[in-house]
Amino acid sequence: MRQKQISAIELSMFCQELYQLVQAGLPIAEGLGMLLADEKDAGVRAWLGPLCEHAEEGLPLAECMRRTGAFPAYMTDMIALAEQTGRLQDVLPALSAHYARQDRMASDIRHAVAVPVALFCVMLAVVFLLITQVLPVFDRVFAQLGVRMSPMAVRLMQVGDVLSGAGLGIAIALCALAVVALAVALIPALRGRFTAFVRFHLGGRGIFGRVAATRFASAMAMATASGLMMDEAAELAGKLCGGTKQIDEKTRLCAEKIAEGGSTAQALADSGLFSARDGRLLQLAERTGSLAETLDGIAARLEQDTMRRIDARISAIEPAIVILTALLAGVILLSVMLPLMSIMSTIG
Repeated sequence: MRQKQISAIELSMFCQELYQLVQAGLPIAEGLGMLLADEKDAGVRAWLGPLCEHAEEGLPLAECMRRTGAFPAYMTDMIALAEQTGRLQDVLPALSAHYARQDRMASDIRHAVAVPVALFCVMLAVVFLLITQVLPVFDRVFAQLGVRMSPMAVRLMQVGDVLSGAGLGIAIALCALAVVALAVALIPALRGRFTAFVRFHLGGRGIFGRVAATRFASAMAMATASGLMMDEAAELAGKLCGGTKQIDEKTRLCAEKIAEGGSTAQALADSGLFSARDGRLLQLAERTGSLAETLDGIAARLEQDTMRRIDARISAIEPAIVILTALLAGVILLSVMLPLMSIMSTIG
């Protein structure tokens, strides 16, 4: 039975722990057994247990990982390459750093988006309470005083009446939306389709394009440092950051150019994934034999730049939501205060 996909942080920790055991000279099967014996988390044991069973059969680590169905193809391919070249101790810490970077980016994006979403929900709740609870109270008070509410307040109350009348339908719709969001978050297949849908429409441009470039550069750096042929490294890295027609096409053309004997740096520069400045850096790195290190440096810088851009956009959205909330509340309160001021002037 196919296991649930492992999270990026779990992959990072697994690679780091396995590296320490391998470096200490333990056989893979024995090292995995030690990890399983010390593991308390049921979710981790669900995939670590079958992995240990396959390892005890004497299978290579990459094949054991494939048989569990829980590990990403990129990781199993890199492990297989490391076992063939005898560089497992080099690849494991690189994989750990790679997946730690992925987890860090995903976590930063989630945290950055959470605040504006929460503010927007608060804004909707405030407006809903004002037009469904506060305005009707003032309407009854004004009716007793023989004063009519302003036309704006009347229209807002009509909207409130519609929302109140449709309360059950709205609640059902919100529950359905919550269920769908939860399913997308928890079910890997749905999450993959949703991500692919978003990337199809937004990939190659803006934030999604930069995230794809970051993942491609990081994966390419690791594959190159592991001794993989350049065209194979580009093809393997392309699988990791794919999911959109734009990105898939760029990485495919890049791999084809390298396979035809072209310059790796020139193919990367012409792919459209990197800026002109990064393209020049890659060409210089190829001449000096430091392509893997330069790609890793570009990935780190792209990660920082991506998060800076996201933070800048979020910083602009948050005050906009606060201002919009204040304006809406002000308009609603003003629609109440105008008749009240009329009453006060009459009494005066």
